[in-house]
Amino acid sequence: MKTKKDFWRLAGLSYALIFSGILLLYFTEENTEFEIFMLVGVVFLEVMGLIVVFKALKVFRSLEDKSVYPKQLNFLNKIAVKLYSDKKKSNLVIGIAIFVGLLVGALSALYKEGVLF
Repeated sequence: MKTKKDFWRLAGLSYALIFSGILLLYFTEENTEFEIFMLVGVVFLEVMGLIVVFKALKVFRSLEDKSVYPKQLNFLNKIAVKLYSDKKKSNLVIGIAIFVGLLVGALSALYKEGVLF
């Protein structure tokens, strides 16, 4: 049986993986021979972060008491139960979040290259 501690451990690990990928992308120097390896590392870290997010969702769904936030943040508990208890609805929410992230990333890359605006 998984506990709330397992959920928070997985959630923290997913944040760490995703933000380390962002930091690696930020510190990657352009036009070097190692740039492609760094970018592959970024993709690897981001994908691992998403896999850990799905594992955390699986743990959340298996919890009997789904109030993972403190009592002062009860509105977050209600939102989490509403969005992530149902597998179909949570997959839709995650899919929309991934799409928005890809869209923002593509637009920022196009803006940086001078193609956009």
